[in-house]
Amino acid sequence: MLKKMTDNVYYTTFSVVNDRPTMGYVMGKKYNLMVEAGNSKSVVDDFNDDLAEAGFAPADYVVLSHHHWDHTYGLPYLNALSFALDKTNDILDDMSRWQWNEEMFKEHIADNSIPLFCEPHIRLEYPDITKIQVKKADISFHEEMTFDLGDQPCVFKKMTTPHTDESIVIYIPNEGIVFFGDALSTEVIGEEWIDNKEKLTEQIKEVEAIDFKYGLEGHFPPKPKEIILQELRNRLKLL
Repeated sequence: MLKKMTDNVYYTTFSVVNDRPTMGYVMGKKYNLMVEAGNSKSVVDDFNDDLAEAGFAPADYVVLSHHHWDHTYGLPYLNALSFALDKTNDILDDMSRWQWNEEMFKEHIADNSIPLFCEPHIRLEYPDITKIQVKKADISFHEEMTFDLGDQPCVFKKMTTPHTDESIVIYIPNEGIVFFGDALSTEVIGEEWIDNKEKLTEQIKEVEAIDFKYGLEGHFPPKPKEIILQELRNRLKLL
């Protein structure tokens, strides 16, 4: 079910069991933007069903926050023009050439191309590993771009984060909303979550510089800006 943030911004809630992330829907006067492609055809189908139930049109465009499977593997099932950071697109292009079978899947887990943490979630969403498809985005950009949905500018901007070196945030300035994807998370290696003091310090400055009211993370409920900053600063004190 879609939940309302503002008259023009909606989102779906995350699922812990199969690692489905929070996904967004932003409306402009001309076009609509989907934030994240989800991790499978079933996620895309559920999202489109939610849109139809709410009386909204399917998304014209979709933007990916980073390359991880739960945010991107639904892309082949979307009829929407897609955006991604150039580094993200390079990774997706490489993944699209992988041979998806049990042997190669285990090799990608062993070399952390797919973190061990993700394996059980992927197997829940894809009982048959050979059914996985990966597609790169239609349009890539470097560092930052702004796309206008019709009196609704959307800023796609790379952010410093311990999570990956190619995470972006999606900032909707008219609405005071930021979709962070997993940019506020730590790095996952195997089953461990690892923080980075230097990157976190820089990230706090970058979050402070954005004028927003609420942020939506990939696997947490929406939070006010002050709570997000407080949580980041508390993490920094522990490092």
